[in-house]
Amino acid sequence: MRVDRLVLKNFRNYEDETLDFTDGVNIIYGKNGMGKTNALEAIYYFSQGRGFRGGSREAVRNGCDSAVIRLFFNSGGRVQEGAVYFDGRQKKITINDIELKKTSQLVGRFGCVLFTPDEMNLVKGAPEVRRRFLDSAIIPLKPAYLPLLLRYNLILKQKISLLRAEKYSMLPIFNQQLAEAGSRIILTRRGYVERIRSFAAEAQTDISSGAERLYMSYSSGVRGEGGLEGIREAFLKKLAELEESEKENKICFVGPHRDDLIFRINGKSARSFASQGQQRSVVVCMKCAQMELLREETGEYPVLLLDDIMSELDRGRREFLIERIKGKQVIITCTEPDGSGAENLIRIENGRVAEKTVASPEKHGE
Repeated sequence: MRVDRLVLKNFRNYEDETLDFTDGVNIIYGKNGMGKTNALEAIYYFSQGRGFRGGSREAVRNGCDSAVIRLFFNSGGRVQEGAVYFDGRQKKITINDIELKKTSQLVGRFGCVLFTPDEMNLVKGAPEVRRRFLDSAIIPLKPAYLPLLLRYNLILKQKISLLRAEKYSMLPIFNQQLAEAGSRIILTRRGYVERIRSFAAEAQTDISSGAERLYMSYSSGVRGEGGLEGIREAFLKKLAELEESEKENKICFVGPHRDDLIFRINGKSARSFASQGQQRSVVVCMKCAQMELLREETGEYPVLLLDDIMSELDRGRREFLIERIKGKQVIITCTEPDGSGAENLIRIENGRVAEKTVASPEKHGE
């Protein structure tokens, strides 16, 4: 997987700019607020059909009616062109000039792993942070997962409206629908955790020089066994048990919207007992594991998008991450290039490419 060129027209603070990328390490640098993260977000759209900050309305440059992102990339040995069109209300996505009817049709076309400072909260933050990580990691692998999530969230919203309006006669219907969609989400998340667990544990062992054993598990209020049917039956049973409490509190107490991802280091809860350094190690290892699982699934490494993350890591963790990303295409944002031998340097100033520096052939051969 490789990004070759990104073209931005009226996207966020960019008027009309082209960013070219090479194999290896690409660094986009400049002062804060210049548009570095906007470039990463534009690339991210082609992985999940959405940005990681705000919605379609925020994507269009102030004073403009529409915006376009074009991405030229290589996937599976084939050069492809993607485009996202925004009109301020909605977006349209095309791949090789063919419009995609569903966002799920993007799955498998372009793979990337995003690493932002906000994700340093993965271990210590609220369960919502970990659920969001799981869902964003699963979406590039499972075409049906995003529409399933959207359906579940819609049913959940409708059920909560019924509870607040005290229209209880309709609850059995919505409980059936909630259990059907929710059990599939739980099963998919469990399967993903089982697959990524060994990659993350191996990385944690390496980053700690063998001193730490990382174990992760999916924690759910629905404890059904025996596959999808067992989870669904357990879901319905739990909903029946909590029906009166839900009516009283006007809240849906059970389902994947309340589940969590648990990390343990040497048998102890990482959220409760891990040091800040250990927590950051877990985050780095989870991202490395996500990268390895995508390679196993697709046959090639994803593009790595690191948004001002190196400043968040101490020297040892930076060196570990740098070693892990060797031989892969990486796009890093930072305020100042660190002189670590990047193949491509792009300086951004007020949404414009102010300077480009590409390494010489001799440097590539060092």
